[in-house]
Amino acid sequence: MENNRQRQRRNPVAAAPILRKGGAHLKSKTAERAKTRSQLKRDASEWRRWRD
Repeated sequence: MENNRQRQRRNPVAAAPILRKGGAHLKSKTAERAKTRSQLKRDASEWRRWRD
């Protein structure tokens, strides 16, 4: 008879922060913006060299 007891449900709100840490290893949004800015600077300097 003891095996038929239902488990108490966990609080899904309390578990959410620890679960958000998982997932694919991606660059942060800040890193993506920095990469875009540096690529733009490289392209601009390349264009200036070609133009002169």
